[in-house]
Amino acid sequence: MFRDFLALAGASIAHRRMRSWLTVIGVFIGITAVVALISVGLGLERTIDQEVAKLFGVDTFILMPRGAFGRPGAARTSANQFSLDLAWLRSVDGVRTAAAVRQQTGFVEGPAGEDGRRVRGFFPVVGLSPELITEFESFLGTLEVAPGGRLLTAGDEAVAVLGHAMARQMTVEPGDTITVQGDADAEPLALTVVGILSAQAQDTPQQPAFAPGVPDSPDTIFIPYETMGLLWGRAEDVRLTLVKTDPGRDVNEVAARAEAHLRAQGTEVSAVTYTDISEAIGTVTSTVSAFLAGIAGISLLVGGVGVMNTMFTSVLERTRDIGIMKAVGASNANIMTLFIIESGLIGLVGGVVGTFLGLGVSAVTSAAIGRVFDVHVAVVASPMLIFITLLGSFTLGAFAGLWPARRAAKLPVVDALRYE
Repeated sequence: MFRDFLALAGASIAHRRMRSWLTVIGVFIGITAVVALISVGLGLERTIDQEVAKLFGVDTFILMPRGAFGRPGAARTSANQFSLDLAWLRSVDGVRTAAAVRQQTGFVEGPAGEDGRRVRGFFPVVGLSPELITEFESFLGTLEVAPGGRLLTAGDEAVAVLGHAMARQMTVEPGDTITVQGDADAEPLALTVVGILSAQAQDTPQQPAFAPGVPDSPDTIFIPYETMGLLWGRAEDVRLTLVKTDPGRDVNEVAARAEAHLRAQGTEVSAVTYTDISEAIGTVTSTVSAFLAGIAGISLLVGGVGVMNTMFTSVLERTRDIGIMKAVGASNANIMTLFIIESGLIGLVGGVVGTFLGLGVSAVTSAAIGRVFDVHVAVVASPMLIFITLLGSFTLGAFAGLWPARRAAKLPVVDALRYE
């Protein structure tokens, strides 16, 4: 019987070809907009997730001031620094390597110029673990030094790498010596300049937005992490810590253990893993996609009203046919099912057309985004998205035809047969 219903519904749609296609247009416009927006949103989420995976790595986690990452429910604090025993962290079971960043403001004195005068002033001094450059290079972006210099390496002590503006202001070249004063009770420390950051690389930083705490100001002085202890003592000014775990270890478990220990010591930190970042990205992109799809879904309501209007017209035109079907034994349920299937088919056809058009629009939009931002944006055409879209379009059409179908089912047989 269901096959007969489909045949009758299909014949009715084909008989009113122009009206049916005009109704389908109202449906597939809305479906196209919804599918395109959801597909683009899923593509952006996948692309960002892939980039984060390449940059961050599933074996890495970050320690930063609690609440800095902005996870829901996290306590917000005004502090942007925390205390840390880096040697202890490196000894934690499951930790392969760790690197940290400290920052203070120091009084810096440059070498004597030709006139005997020295440039003095307060400048940001950043202590970097050498592992940050060798093991976590992706977090720093492109770090390049001017010819004749080098970056910080393991074993360095009384050395410094200067930002290009700082070096120009103090008229410093690799091999020169500068003096940095830390705490008032600490002795000034003479540092040999081993490198000057390239102006071009520093003026166009490629630092990830989710890795704060690594200053890139051209007025910054970079020194070894251990040297910071000679100037400012115990590490209570850590801005960021990056940790890599041993192969095969559960990074979330190691991160949770390190975080719990530090909090027990009174240090307000949060351990952020790849999973946390991925979930945060997914939440944002899903929310934006759902919001935009909801706005586009308003056009589906217009399409549904069009289907309802078409079905009311169809009921009026086929009133006599309905009477004949009832006269030969068709029940109210049979009549109602026939019209619901017919309106559902109209919605399904609109869904099929709209789905393919939406995926096409998504591909074009993703290509345009990729060209503008110079990144490959994935085009997501998941079977689940297609299935839900087609099911939703059929349901939309069937729901829109429910009222006309009910009206057709309630038509009295005698009045229907006498209808002209």
